[in-house]
Amino acid sequence: MARAPPSPYLGGVSFATLKTGIDGLDGILGGGIRYPDDGAAFACLAGGPGTGKTLLALEMVVRAWLAADEGMFLYYSVEHSPDAIEKKLRFDFDWFRSGRDVKAEPREVPNKLVLTAHGGGAVGGDSKLALTQAKPAALTQKNARGTTIDIEWILAEIENHKNVAPVRMVVIDNVGLLLTDLEYFEKRATLLETRRRLLDERIHGIFVMEEAHPRDLRLPSAEEFSTDLMLHLSFREEATDFKVRAIEISKARHQYYYRGVHHFSIAGRGITRDVYLGARNERGPGIHIYPSVAAQLSMARDQARFAVPARGETTIPLGHPDLDRAFLAGSGPTRHSSTVLLCEPGTRATYLALRFLAAALERGERALFVSTREDRDAIRRICQREPELRACLRDDGGFARDFRVVYLHPEFIAPGKFTWDLVRLVQGGHDDGTPRPVARMAFDNIYRLHDRFPLIKDQRFLIAALLDMLRYEGITPLFIDMVPPSGDSADTLDASPYLLGFDNVLHVYFERAQQATRPFFRVLKSVGNDYVGEPMSIEWRRS
Repeated sequence: MARAPPSPYLGGVSFATLKTGIDGLDGILGGGIRYPDDGAAFACLAGGPGTGKTLLALEMVVRAWLAADEGMFLYYSVEHSPDAIEKKLRFDFDWFRSGRDVKAEPREVPNKLVLTAHGGGAVGGDSKLALTQAKPAALTQKNARGTTIDIEWILAEIENHKNVAPVRMVVIDNVGLLLTDLEYFEKRATLLETRRRLLDERIHGIFVMEEAHPRDLRLPSAEEFSTDLMLHLSFREEATDFKVRAIEISKARHQYYYRGVHHFSIAGRGITRDVYLGARNERGPGIHIYPSVAAQLSMARDQARFAVPARGETTIPLGHPDLDRAFLAGSGPTRHSSTVLLCEPGTRATYLALRFLAAALERGERALFVSTREDRDAIRRICQREPELRACLRDDGGFARDFRVVYLHPEFIAPGKFTWDLVRLVQGGHDDGTPRPVARMAFDNIYRLHDRFPLIKDQRFLIAALLDMLRYEGITPLFIDMVPPSGDSADTLDASPYLLGFDNVLHVYFERAQQATRPFFRVLKSVGNDYVGEPMSIEWRRS
């Protein structure tokens, strides 16, 4: 959780930004937690049992500790012992792969464990994390000496730590249980005073709050915490009684943020990294937050400052000479333009998509093939059989280095994760070595995508948003969608949903005459190009 340089703001006030380092969280926060640079960041994490509040708070403080050159980071928990927390962080999350050498200090008291991270930061210093189990008076023997810890005790300990090393962050997990012996207004006053004391000392603070029943007024509400940032975690029931983890920013005092419900997942150290767009597909252990599709689209536009990338002037081959000859006077699809092939069953749509990518590979570009129909072995067999696809393979029969093939298994993942992972794939992520962005992508196919990904409800909006995001990434995409057989007339096809979003729309179908069928195609739309208006025949293996 690195501290970013302050940024200017109106009225002579400036802000600093606290980077969490958590995948997706900094994104929906517009870069991180922003706060006045003469103070500190303060957040409250709220939610019901099992929603991931404790893990999120732990990851925030642990990442901050592991990224620091020096200083103390304090974590207080009512429910969990220090040893249980340490084992979970070490065995389940592998210290989030920080590379720091973490050692436990000699034990001074039973309910506290101090961990030191050696050799970190820019100067290779040491930072410390103190894990303390608080035992509130209401849950233990009354007035048992040495066993009760309350808010005042925590504040006093912070003062003691400051005499040894600067305190950078304090997390109090399930803070409401430390206040059970107080009346409602006393609780509110205590929490506000705690927040004030931390901010005055420029110590970042995080409260974790167990969400109470709406009719239960014993715990303060989010507003009564007077927090700067309020994150609400929950479970949401989706299709077929499946519950997904959801996170929503309900308040962010000092910053713009991306509103709406976002989804997240929790991954341990034993993640499967070679399964793409799946529930086990993560880039590391810990919490991964996936902004909603609408938020991702807004992010792409904000980062581009609403400057829509130009499609370019140079035409590109679609891979099959019959498709290319439909365009007249040197015109045709250009780089960064989007194309969809509306294909009837049996029209060899997969082969046409592979030829589109083979044309890119022959030009020295990198290509990505995403399939919901054929797995990697089937794609390899097609490439081995067809001479026009030889650019897709190495001499030993494996896929060429610049040709990536991803087969999408049926998964219960949120729409935001679907688009988030797909955009990372075209950026070159999920790969060995240095990320290498792709130039062309083919998606085979998008027909009833929600049958394979049941949580994708509004398929048309997802594809439309994805097309915009790919354009901001500089990708030239081709999509395949299956359409019903045309029968006696190809004019029965309703192509209006595709005409709105794609730059180029082509219909590939069979025409029947004298008990024989021949494949034909027609161009229904091509922005800024001259093309043949009548149907044209296509020979699959034409070179």
